[in-house]
Amino acid sequence: MLGFAFLIVLFFIVAFYKEWKITSFDPALAASLGIPVIVMHYIFMSLVSVTTVAAFDAVGAIMVVAMLITPAASAYLWTDKLSVMLVISSSIGIISAILGYFIAILIDTSISGSMAFATGILFIISFVFSPKHGLISKYVRPAKADVITSEG
Repeated sequence: MLGFAFLIVLFFIVAFYKEWKITSFDPALAASLGIPVIVMHYIFMSLVSVTTVAAFDAVGAIMVVAMLITPAASAYLWTDKLSVMLVISSSIGIISAILGYFIAILIDTSISGSMAFATGILFIISFVFSPKHGLISKYVRPAKADVITSEG
């Protein structure tokens, strides 16, 4: 069931990537270009619902919430480009799943809880070390110098 949901979602993301990008970030422009903004919104929400329901059945509530929110939030800290964000978010989800699985095996605990923990660890790493939005970059970045201008 998850494989079928994955194929459906992947098809719609690839087929309507440009339209969702425009409707998500500038709905007025999308409407002026003739893209049905409301229809695109409800299709997107339906795909999120299908994915969530299929995932709840397979992995449980903790994993669904952790894997929907945390990889995307972490990826947002690293880039502002949507296409790159999708790749980073997917990579963080995969790394979190693998890392969480090995943590669970190592300390003999819940696999889904360990995967959620791994997403949290990767988010904290992103929050601290992100080059644009990270804590360290805000303190290392040089302060803007005051520019004195003279007229005349």
